[in-house]
Amino acid sequence: MTRFIGWRLLSLIVVLLPLGSSCASNKVIPGTRIRDEPRNREVIKIVEKYRRAMEARKISKLMAMAHPHYYENSGTPTGEDDYGYKGLLKVIRKRMGQLMAVRCSLKYMRIHWPAKNQAEVEVYISASFQLKTSEGERWHRMTDYNKLVLVKDKDRWLFIRGM
Repeated sequence: MTRFIGWRLLSLIVVLLPLGSSCASNKVIPGTRIRDEPRNREVIKIVEKYRRAMEARKISKLMAMAHPHYYENSGTPTGEDDYGYKGLLKVIRKRMGQLMAVRCSLKYMRIHWPAKNQAEVEVYISASFQLKTSEGERWHRMTDYNKLVLVKDKDRWLFIRGM
């Protein structure tokens, strides 16, 4: 009887051991659902620089993070509201000109790698911002999902869509 229990225990350990080791290798970056891998950490670090530049309202830093081939497709049937790198500068200047203050947090939902040098970062945005209006300054709150697309250009990651 003891021998039977010993074999069953050993069999159970043999079956469960690989499961335990695979769980240990599937660690996630703290506070996210993203697998803890160097390339994921590298891209999140760039997106966090972008978030801080948004909060600081630093137009030059934001534009330095945009790829020269940046293109924003606004998802409407006509292309009238789509824009490239030069249009991005106009959009950022206009939006930053209206803002008094910004607080933004990003929840990292997923990172997809369609190519070695391209990352698609899906985020949930929670932002509060103070706007200048004709009626005075007003605080607004916004939540949304967004996909930030980055490409590695030589040795640095740049945004090609989603800013």
